[in-house]
Amino acid sequence: MNKKTNSLIFMAVATVVNIALLFAFVVAGIVLVSFIPFSEENAGLFSMAVFIVFLVAIILSFLIYTKLVKWATVKFNLEDKLDPLFTPKKNRRDRRE
Repeated sequence: MNKKTNSLIFMAVATVVNIALLFAFVVAGIVLVSFIPFSEENAGLFSMAVFIVFLVAIILSFLIYTKLVKWATVKFNLEDKLDPLFTPKKNRRDRRE
């Protein structure tokens, strides 16, 4: 396999891990919010709590995803095995050759 294929596989696996983290944080947050006793007059407060759970889950999953990718890159020495998917315009190869 070449570097571009390795990069695509790495990004696909990392995306699945990120979605799994997001799902786990959302489920855990909603379970925690469900233990808070809300009265029927505070239905808006429950909605706001669920909204906050979604925001916190997105932020936490992104932070942990970033740390995991950096850790895996250093731990498994992936810099020489992966090709950057997005390169600056001045560094691109001429593909006409």
